[in-house]
Amino acid sequence: MSKFFSPWICPSCQSTLVLNQNVWRCENNHSFDLAKEGYVNLLLAQNKNSKAPGDNKQMVNGRRAFLESGFYQPLAQTITGMFKLHLPFSEPENNINILDAGCGEGYYLNWLAENLTLPSDELTIHYSGVDISKSAIQKAAKQYKKQQYAVASTFNLPVSSASQDGVLQIFAPSSESEIHRVLKDKGIWVVVNPAGDHLQQFKYALYDAPTQHQAKSIEPEGFILKQQFNLNFELELNDKKQVENLLMMTPYYWSATEEKRQQLTEYVREVTADFDIRVYVKK
Repeated sequence: MSKFFSPWICPSCQSTLVLNQNVWRCENNHSFDLAKEGYVNLLLAQNKNSKAPGDNKQMVNGRRAFLESGFYQPLAQTITGMFKLHLPFSEPENNINILDAGCGEGYYLNWLAENLTLPSDELTIHYSGVDISKSAIQKAAKQYKKQQYAVASTFNLPVSSASQDGVLQIFAPSSESEIHRVLKDKGIWVVVNPAGDHLQQFKYALYDAPTQHQAKSIEPEGFILKQQFNLNFELELNDKKQVENLLMMTPYYWSATEEKRQQLTEYVREVTADFDIRVYVKK
């Protein structure tokens, strides 16, 4: 990986941003300060839907603790395999660009950066991540120094059109047209969503009439479905804190009553992880 690269465009005018003396600046003199942790905030005030959008600090800390315990390592390994299998390494350019749209605190993007092997020594992969949560991006940038991170919406990605060879999206909303815009021709979009049995033990503990996740069946416009499969494995959680950390990564934490949450963290220890994984190629 090169020491530094500049993946961002200005959210105001879409000109390229250049970093100089800890300030990202475009040719129209719009400027954005580099935070001490190493990220840049490119979420304009008028595009916020709340004062502090996205996951809060408590949720981010729970996510980091859970993921660093290795429970979702099979998913990280599988994603890496998908990029190795489908990423268009044969492009004539020497640089490969990968964007994590909705990267959270950076676990999966860093796993990719540490484990995705290259078929040629002449190739360099640049990794960038965006998330609407400032707390998540702060935590990602502070720990993972080899990637570039920005606070931004996945519906308004601050990267140039046709600039990315691959986009990763895990449990994050996005605009299909925006993903299509930033991908190069034949670029890949790896999408991970909950499958039917994902965390079913949580649903049965929290709700009287739980429903299954329904996998999306419509192919996004401008893409070809290259591969689709389920990744399913069982988790053995050791204590209440691990259960709570996983629960905080889900919408269930906020929709369930306090009594139900306490019962779940007290008694549930075996949980099913079930992921719907799809690889799309831009037409």
